[in-house]
Amino acid sequence: MDKRKKSDSVLIVEDDPIIARVLESILRDCGYLVDEPVNSGEKALNRVISRRPDIVLMDIDLLGPVSGIDTAKILLHLFNIPVIFVTGHDEEEILYRATEADPFGFLVKPVHQNILNSTIRIAINLHQRISGTTEGKTGGLQPDQREMLSSAVRSMVLMDDQNRIIWMNNAAEFLLEFQTSDLLLSDGKSTLRMQDAETGEPADPFSLDLVDERPLRIMGSRVEKRVIPRIFLINDPFGDIGGYLLELNPAGETG
Repeated sequence: MDKRKKSDSVLIVEDDPIIARVLESILRDCGYLVDEPVNSGEKALNRVISRRPDIVLMDIDLLGPVSGIDTAKILLHLFNIPVIFVTGHDEEEILYRATEADPFGFLVKPVHQNILNSTIRIAINLHQRISGTTEGKTGGLQPDQREMLSSAVRSMVLMDDQNRIIWMNNAAEFLLEFQTSDLLLSDGKSTLRMQDAETGEPADPFSLDLVDERPLRIMGSRVEKRVIPRIFLINDPFGDIGGYLLELNPAGETG
């Protein structure tokens, strides 16, 4: 057995439990480390935040509001995790849509073990080469940003390159009085409305400089909440904008 493969971990995102178990069995036979499969894009995002796999096998048709294509794009462009599509569709239109996510492979079910294994090995090798480039080294969430996501105190909101909210930690959910599922894929600029705490003028946290310590008032909250927002840019592994990380530091609460 190839010893190098033993350290390669795979996450399966598949809403058919039988297919998920078949894939899991094949991968274990090939020597890969396999995490517990998940059946939706939302669960996949939550999983990679807590445990980052080396590669993801993704079904295109998933339960919930986040499609497999959207999830795959987020995983690569925000987390720098490569994705291989494993789908029952081979129509040209599906293939064309799938390319929007920059996948590292496209396999049609049922999948043969040797083809799956070789596709994963080629994809991981290609991703390692991309990650070694100047752009790739800074692609996705950086170590300090991943550490910020796991904070139990700091309110963190993760958004894609279209400013859509894709994840919030518990502190942000408490601060904003919404669950992530309530705001999933909603436009961050229109959802997270703020105004200058002193003048009452509308304020855009996306336009603030990191050194700006000006408190803003969260609009629509049941009590007055003031925060000092900080926005961090996330690059994708190709040097383009992958998304944004918004930190909301409480600056006082009254009411």
